[in-house]
Amino acid sequence: MSNIYVIGAGIVGVSCALNLLEKGFNVILIKKESKVKETSFGNAGVITRSSAYLINNKNLIPNLRKYLWNTHPAVRISYSYLIKNLNWSVRFLYQSLEKQSEKNIFNLDSLIRVSLDEHKKWLAEAGQLSRLREDGWLKLYQSSNGVSSTLYEQEVYRKLGINFDILSMNQIQALEPALKPIYKSALHIKDAASVDHPGEVTQSYIDLFVAKGGQVVIDDIQSLSLNGKHVCLQGNLEYLADKVVLAAGPWSNDLLKCVATPLPMCFERGYHEHYDYPKGSRLKRPVYDVDKAFVITPTTKGYRITSGSELKDKSDVASPFQLKEVSVSAHSAIELGEAIPNSLWKGNRPTLPDSLPAIGPCPNVDNIWLAFGHQHVGFSTGPATGRLIAEMIGDTPTFIDSKPFLPARFFEK
Repeated sequence: MSNIYVIGAGIVGVSCALNLLEKGFNVILIKKESKVKETSFGNAGVITRSSAYLINNKNLIPNLRKYLWNTHPAVRISYSYLIKNLNWSVRFLYQSLEKQSEKNIFNLDSLIRVSLDEHKKWLAEAGQLSRLREDGWLKLYQSSNGVSSTLYEQEVYRKLGINFDILSMNQIQALEPALKPIYKSALHIKDAASVDHPGEVTQSYIDLFVAKGGQVVIDDIQSLSLNGKHVCLQGNLEYLADKVVLAAGPWSNDLLKCVATPLPMCFERGYHEHYDYPKGSRLKRPVYDVDKAFVITPTTKGYRITSGSELKDKSDVASPFQLKEVSVSAHSAIELGEAIPNSLWKGNRPTLPDSLPAIGPCPNVDNIWLAFGHQHVGFSTGPATGRLIAEMIGDTPTFIDSKPFLPARFFEK
């Protein structure tokens, strides 16, 4: 059976490794560091089909003006970065046209809709099922007519069969009494779940992979090269693989360009910080303040507050201005304890122009498979990605149509 190296041990990489191991392959999972602390660490831990409602949908271009001056907390733009990546920017906007975006939304949902069951499978095997909360999540609005601005979003949910309710102020308070009474309307996305700490869950999957006979190697792979029918991985040591799955998230293109044309990818950087729980009632589920652009999610380490997207290169220094801005808003929404020292986090979310991940064989290069570009919804798509890549490598029927996700789509004329 083939010797397969999976580069990257976030939620996507470990999901690939677990599924490949289950199919009988000899799998080696390579991770840069001993702890999970990159993109799979810093998210809200939400698993929701509502994430199929893409940022680059038909409403993006009409709403661009409110983001252009970097005054809205949802987005910070480095224009020098976007000009440097003009091809990506133009293609990203093109994919927001209604015909394109609705196709992308449907395809992304095909991944997300099975991921909760995949999570449940691995959580159960890892003995971590108690971490899962299946009570949905809330998208909150500070005005009573805030929900009326989501008519197209609601239409998309109905087309996909996503279960949701529209809540009044009293219904919000009944569902989440820990919230201050500043929210007049909300969408309760009922087809959603969450976990109490995504980084710890990802680590439990790595531990499960090892318990099932997989091998983990800690090394920082710096380059790939082709060696006959094998792939050579160069880090502190050198490794020879029959096949490689490249699931290194924002660093995937750095390795891909050693052997092939990199994919058109930019980064949505994100930040979070943790706060102690106060005395009294706590949130039961993650909540998203749409107007002020922050998420509060209860974790094993207190409340986690996450900010919006910052379009900037992954190597640029941290600039957590959005997070500082939304933390003020968060204090108006809920009682928070003290900020937890050294809990500030920055991560990079790799985004491809159509907001779909690349899953499949590397064009024109044998034995290298790609599984990256999951933007900010990797926790909702990672487990299904692992299943799909294992079915493709194992040459078995795939549970969904793989064509929309093939990396070759970026090189078709």
